[in-house]
Amino acid sequence: MDPENRFRWYLWGIVGAALALRILCALPALTQGGELLLRPDSHTYLLPAKAFLSDGMFLEAPGSVVPATLRPPGYPFMLAALFSIFGETFLAPALLGCLASALACYPAGLCGRIFAGRKGGLIAASFYALNLTSIAAGPLVLADSILGLLCAWQLYYVLRAWKEHCPGCYVRACLLLALGAFFKPVNTPILLLAMPVLAPVFFGFTRKTLYAWGSVALIFSVSLLPWMLRNYRAGADFDMDSNRGEMYYHSGSAIVSAVTHENSETLRERMRRETEAFLAAHPEQFPDVRAKNAWKNARYKELIRKYPAAFLKTHLPQYAMLLPDLPTFLENNALSVSGRGTLAVLRERGVYAALNHYLDGRMILLLPALPFLAVTACLYLFAAWTLLLWIKKWRWRLLLIFGVFAFFYLFAGGPVTMPRYQIPALPFLCAMAAFGAALLIRKVREARNRRTAKAGTAPGN
Repeated sequence: MDPENRFRWYLWGIVGAALALRILCALPALTQGGELLLRPDSHTYLLPAKAFLSDGMFLEAPGSVVPATLRPPGYPFMLAALFSIFGETFLAPALLGCLASALACYPAGLCGRIFAGRKGGLIAASFYALNLTSIAAGPLVLADSILGLLCAWQLYYVLRAWKEHCPGCYVRACLLLALGAFFKPVNTPILLLAMPVLAPVFFGFTRKTLYAWGSVALIFSVSLLPWMLRNYRAGADFDMDSNRGEMYYHSGSAIVSAVTHENSETLRERMRRETEAFLAAHPEQFPDVRAKNAWKNARYKELIRKYPAAFLKTHLPQYAMLLPDLPTFLENNALSVSGRGTLAVLRERGVYAALNHYLDGRMILLLPALPFLAVTACLYLFAAWTLLLWIKKWRWRLLLIFGVFAFFYLFAGGPVTMPRYQIPALPFLCAMAAFGAALLIRKVREARNRRTAKAGTAPGN
């Protein structure tokens, strides 16, 4: 077997092992009916899916007449398709999420090969397969693992467009970005803002760049634009979703908490209750989602103007965003429960206090996760080393790609530090870590060879 085929077979082996691992690490939740795999956000996907099945329209809930705009339609439509085939069971979407999470190892390995050859590709795929956050989020009834798979492939084509100056790869990346935006809107600014900037970086100021810009405009016009117009006509924002108003609760409560030191989750729920009561009391002023979101955004901007220092403190990159998703891993295995206010403790008192609060002092629960935590630590160490090397050698093109496909994904949420938001950035981090690990292996081997050669030329040999 030639080396390329062997490499691809090894990648598929890693995918198979990753799938088995994800199912094994979610067995308690899967065997208990899947209820453990739901999160509060899950219902914002499930209700439109059930409405589509029962009413044939994308509505907020079965029996509603209000068009669903809170979430993009990709994942609800996928859920509706699964429910139509397998019935309304959470097992099918959970297994599909595990499969998507495992399949992402393959393009992650291809990205690693671009940076560090075939061995680097296998290292990158292994990092993804053993990443605790990817394992934990895989079976959740949420869109993150599907988006992660799409992001892994889009990164592969972006890296090929950079390395091979290939317009076709650029177009494929844009198509995948647009498809991903139908699952989570975080891809929209990358397609509309970052990809046009990257085009001259990849191709120079040539006809290829004009072709690339035209492809972005065309892809946006035929894919995202119609849905954004549909949402606008339905009384929502001109966007892929209308979830932006939630920023007032999540980010606004973080700002106020930084000033008053009140529990941010308590603040958020109080702000939500007061806001919903006010909006409900003035239906003529706020007849639709767009008007309500405009009011929330105005209040959010008022908080920013009133507390600029607190805004900067809470919205600059948060280290907590890099923490592995240990809570979800434990909850999938019925070792703990969610809804304990841990995020507020993390913001106010730090990692150790949050961990102690979440585990009720039962640190022994960390034992099953320790191997995965060690792998995640190695991932970050090697990725950080690679980043420092790129800065030292001023590999500005790679730094720009890193800024778009890792840094932006990691920190776009501001103070909303959900570990599963790491998933779109994981393929790039794994490829970076593979480069660092392969470089370390090479340096160790060269040092050993030098010692061997030196010993062989010593007097008396």
